[in-house]
Amino acid sequence: MRLSRAISLLVLLAAATSLLYAADVTGQWKSQEGDNPPFQFTLKADGAGLTGTMLSMEGKELPIADGKLDGDSISFTVASEWQGQPIKLVAKGKLSGDEIQLTIGTDDGSWSTDTTLKRTPATAK
Repeated sequence: MRLSRAISLLVLLAAATSLLYAADVTGQWKSQEGDNPPFQFTLKADGAGLTGTMLSMEGKELPIADGKLDGDSISFTVASEWQGQPIKLVAKGKLSGDEIQLTIGTDDGSWSTDTTLKRTPATAK
């Protein structure tokens, strides 16, 4: 009986830790100067879920879909377009303080890039 209670407590602690990490992603994030293409995101954590927007190169806010947080891992998709053709972007990364190491690319794998996002000073914790 004690072992099952100990395991239950560990599971609850792990879940609570995951929620603490999830709260840290909320805010505005930008890629570094000189990154081509530049990226800008507004993210909002909701438990293990993630919502927000990505600013397109044309200045249009594109909604984030399928957003997930799992500890320090982050993933989401964005419906965008390239040269008038619809594309789905897939993003996966790791959160560390006020930085996200992010890989973003097309869902068919034909293009991808790595970037470092930094939380903007107005939303830094």
